[in-house]
Amino acid sequence: MTMIHDTGVVQTTASAFRLRPSPASAGCRDRRAYRAHRSTTAGGFAMMEVLIAVVILAFGLLGLAAMLMASQKSNNSSYARQQAVQSAYDIVDRMRVNSAAAIAGSYNVDNLTTGGAAVATAAGLNCNVGTANCSATQLATYDLNYWTAKDLAQLPNGSGKVFIETYGANNTKVTVTVQWDDGPAQARLGKATATPPATPNLAQFIVTTLL
Repeated sequence: MTMIHDTGVVQTTASAFRLRPSPASAGCRDRRAYRAHRSTTAGGFAMMEVLIAVVILAFGLLGLAAMLMASQKSNNSSYARQQAVQSAYDIVDRMRVNSAAAIAGSYNVDNLTTGGAAVATAAGLNCNVGTANCSATQLATYDLNYWTAKDLAQLPNGSGKVFIETYGANNTKVTVTVQWDDGPAQARLGKATATPPATPNLAQFIVTTLL
């Protein structure tokens, strides 16, 4: 600040030498503040993107777990069905070996049950011993006992039925039904054992063939 007195002497005060910020330096500070604000905003958006990605991944993992559970249940049921198929064709093969007794109706049996374990047929002479001299009827009794007590017993509450029909002189149709409770297989899900549900989930495999 410059003051002019009547004496004609020019005096300069100290305030005249105070530096004022230039427009250029003020602009630099504004740009730095803007960059700092933009960096903070970008960091917030990045954190939000990470959280969204984590949520999507969690839903994906839940879906994968559900698929694995469904696959395990399907595998358990498939194993039981495979046992049922083997049991059905086992008794069919036994009847073809002992066809005379089968045609006579010695293999007719029905121990299907709607719940609980089925009762095996009575055991007769052990025709599996090489020295046993079994008749056709005794062999049929042995086969049925083995089928109901051993083959079907491998299934949860396994039971079965054999029905033989004769058409004419040379046509004999056999219908074999194998039934089991598929509930434990559905509830097991990788466990060694499972408690059967209160209501059985009965499944059947039926094969019809000619002797």
